[in-house]
Amino acid sequence: MTQTDTAPAVSDADQEFFHREGYLVLPDLIDADYNTRLIAELDELVQHRAAKDHRMIVSYPEMGGLTSHPLIINRLRALMGERFAMHHIHSARHEAGNGGVNWHQDYEQYPQTNRSHIMVHVFYYLSGLNGTVGDLLVLPRSQNVVVPNGGMGLFGTQDLPGSLVVDKLTPGSAIIVHSALWHARRPKPGGEDQPRYFIDVSYCQHGVLWPAYPRVDEINSKALELGLGRNGTCDFLYDSTQFFNRRELDEAFKERNKGSIALQMKGVGV
Repeated sequence: MTQTDTAPAVSDADQEFFHREGYLVLPDLIDADYNTRLIAELDELVQHRAAKDHRMIVSYPEMGGLTSHPLIINRLRALMGERFAMHHIHSARHEAGNGGVNWHQDYEQYPQTNRSHIMVHVFYYLSGLNGTVGDLLVLPRSQNVVVPNGGMGLFGTQDLPGSLVVDKLTPGSAIIVHSALWHARRPKPGGEDQPRYFIDVSYCQHGVLWPAYPRVDEINSKALELGLGRNGTCDFLYDSTQFFNRRELDEAFKERNKGSIALQMKGVGV
């Protein structure tokens, strides 16, 4: 890594903006050299997947290192407090003609009932956004509206009242999004000679247990083995005890999930 480990945290004004609006844009977060290495490594990942080689993303040095990069971790500490855990990392190269993604939210909770703790997705746009391939759509302040993850998919990728379009970002920029914020990717023409390189990394605030991502134990063990905990300073990011296996509870919950859940909780803790 070539960037300093002492990056400033977000300002009080930016913190207020994030908690109110549900997102925060970080232009030019990743320096050009590191950004180039990430793009090259993402090309390598695409080649591996084409060959049915689906290795864990944390095992790629540059992308794995991004999960604990001080430039983002310092900012997340300001927004989420000192303790949070990585939920997952996804990487993709969006080619011309990509079909986009309908309106949705990504907050992991089963069932969806509240927003007591913060979960974020950090969207990295390695090649920026330029109005081709796909635009990011967000609906500010919607993170406080409790709906199922795909409950707004019927709106497709059309504009909603109050929604914003993000179609101009410089390469290496990032956006921190509250995971419950409604967002979408609107398909756009063009981009035949300039695919969109995209990475998202998600983190969950400590204080409650969160539904686990598949293979979370294996992924976190690999991350620690590879030194992504940065000499112990970021080991907390790869703490599998912050997650539970939803599948183990599904059948029992479906059996009890009748009427008002609040009534079923009556007497808890007595």
